[in-house]
Amino acid sequence: MSNPEITVIVPAYNVAGLVLPCLASIMAQSFGTWQAIVVDDGSTDATAAEVRTLDDPRISLVQQSNAGVSAARNHGLALAQGRFVMFLDGDDVLNPTAFARLAASLDARDSAVAAFGTFLKILPGGAPYPDQKPLAQHRYPDGDVLEPMLRGNFLANGGHVLIRTDVARKLGGFDTRLRLSEDWEFWCRLAAKGEFAFIGTEPEIFSLRVRPGSSSGGLSVDWANHQPCLETIGNNAAIRARFSAPAWHKLERTMRASQMWECGRVNFTMRRFTQARRLMLGALWLDPQPKRVAMVVAAAVQRRTNHAIVSRLRFRDQDVDADRTL
Repeated sequence: MSNPEITVIVPAYNVAGLVLPCLASIMAQSFGTWQAIVVDDGSTDATAAEVRTLDDPRISLVQQSNAGVSAARNHGLALAQGRFVMFLDGDDVLNPTAFARLAASLDARDSAVAAFGTFLKILPGGAPYPDQKPLAQHRYPDGDVLEPMLRGNFLANGGHVLIRTDVARKLGGFDTRLRLSEDWEFWCRLAAKGEFAFIGTEPEIFSLRVRPGSSSGGLSVDWANHQPCLETIGNNAAIRARFSAPAWHKLERTMRASQMWECGRVNFTMRRFTQARRLMLGALWLDPQPKRVAMVVAAAVQRRTNHAIVSRLRFRDQDVDADRTL
């Protein structure tokens, strides 16, 4: 398609059965001048075959050997024709008004390099994720968001963000050297370039499909995987120049604490309570926050409970062995 206003880049790896609903949500947009570039990142399932079943000239498929999501996004960015670009994961689903609302916000605000809205989580089958906070209760920053972004990534992924294509290209896209938090590092560089426009809470921009066993979740459990991103951000002169030396020192502690807390949270959900407690206590030491104390206590209690259960089981097994010798 010639002269689209928006290019949506869909990195796709083994999302057969999910990529067609994703693309259907793009085709259902009320904003008509768009193109979609599906970048198949070396899928071993029927992802590419499913995309080829669509007869829409606005949707194109490119394939590459498996190189990771950052390389796939950058491949699509190099081919983008639109003034604005979105990076939508191949298993997520857009609200029909997403493009129209985000594009209108960027057109109305020259100082903004990106516009974003809220999102909802869905289960693999598409049902709503249980116990979500209502959209009206979500609070997001607006304008100069560099400091809040450094304090912690407040975006789910690229599916609820529309970006000026020329700015994304000048930044060089995503850092392919990073295996974890590569999106957060990109958002930080983007926030250093200009404002983010928050378009409001409702309706949601997209639905994020929560699937077990994601690669990011697996990587997040190891603290060593978080450190390359922290180092990359910390070494970025353009970002550091925005702050005084004392302010940057405090921010670095907060950034490290935020990532340490996230790593601890992942360990906690995986029932690795000893590691979770160590990481959470480390986060509190770097950046004390009362609201985090409750989870540290819960981790400690769960660890003791877990040890008590194991001890009882061992004691019971010893009794059984003793009975067998009688």
